[in-house]
Amino acid sequence: MTIMAENTGNEAKLLCLNIGKADCMLLFYRDTRWLIDTGYFLNYGAVKAALAEYHVDHLNGVFLTHCHEDHCGGLRQLARSAVAVDAWYASPLYMSVSEGRHPMVLVAQQRGREVTWLSAGTTIPVSPDASFTVLGPLRLNAKNENNNSLVLAFSSPAGRILLCGDMKKKEEADLVAAGNVLPCALMKAGHHGDAGVLSDAFLAAAKPQVTVISTCTAQEPDTPAPSTLQRLRDIGCVPYVTQDFHDAVLFTLSGGLVTAVEDVSWTGVPARINTVAMKIDQAADTITLRNTGTEAVSLDRYSIFSTNGNESILLDGLTLEPGGRWVIGSLATKIPADQTWDRKRVWSETETDVGTLYDPWGRPVASADNGLRKITPA
Repeated sequence: MTIMAENTGNEAKLLCLNIGKADCMLLFYRDTRWLIDTGYFLNYGAVKAALAEYHVDHLNGVFLTHCHEDHCGGLRQLARSAVAVDAWYASPLYMSVSEGRHPMVLVAQQRGREVTWLSAGTTIPVSPDASFTVLGPLRLNAKNENNNSLVLAFSSPAGRILLCGDMKKKEEADLVAAGNVLPCALMKAGHHGDAGVLSDAFLAAAKPQVTVISTCTAQEPDTPAPSTLQRLRDIGCVPYVTQDFHDAVLFTLSGGLVTAVEDVSWTGVPARINTVAMKIDQAADTITLRNTGTEAVSLDRYSIFSTNGNESILLDGLTLEPGGRWVIGSLATKIPADQTWDRKRVWSETETDVGTLYDPWGRPVASADNGLRKITPA
């Protein structure tokens, strides 16, 4: 679906990548380029493709909203790339990593730089008529790192964009109580649009015209939550979900409105395959890939990622014929397998674990879970 309207002035653009249940965005304004989060480490092929698509070899700044792998995983590959970065931004409020192991500290050091720590109220100039303002976090949340998310408002004559990281209702309530939430044309919803985000009070303050949710239902079945989508529609806000687009969705703002929503496909990159099915056998500790299509598919350089173990295995030179199967076991697997993951055990016996097949361009093409699904409470 595309929204079109007359362009009435300076434009701002926000590119949101379709990389599954992970976040990565590029914000364009005048001659500046800003990156917000980098997805999982296996998503970096998509980050690289996006930078190449828009000829970005210089970033004015990179923001990390918080320290979870689905937001910070591509930072090290970015730091090893030839892309110039003027500044590395993060919040000083975090609890899931030690100070010396903070992902932004590590990549800034790799570039011979220091992190610019952003506290609520800080303003980052973008141009003479535009800036980012740090809205939160206002205090350290020792129970949930999502509620330590860096929350940013980009303001310009083109319109205001609210970027919520993985903020949930607790941090939302803090910002509303402090009067920090202002109306916006475009909002990136917190925590993949699950049932624990976008309270009525927060939406009443933010008044978004359009909201984008970065998620993949196959990876995280409770996202986007129907209740979240309904609350957005109830206030007249149009919701978009990254999984409904090819490689990314590009929003254009002008004159305070979202004037265009475009479905983006990377130039020169093949379409995602959609004929591979996955199944995890938690008892046998295997994952099976099956070609459900009528043509052979090459899975060369594809990878499978375990979210619980935060580890991956590479498929090197694999081609699946129609109807063909490929079984990957672990050191604990007792049945015949085509490939062995060099781990004592891969798929968790006690916690939710999701396996995702990623192509070489950082895009998820299939997912399966271990049958221990837990739904996020409201």
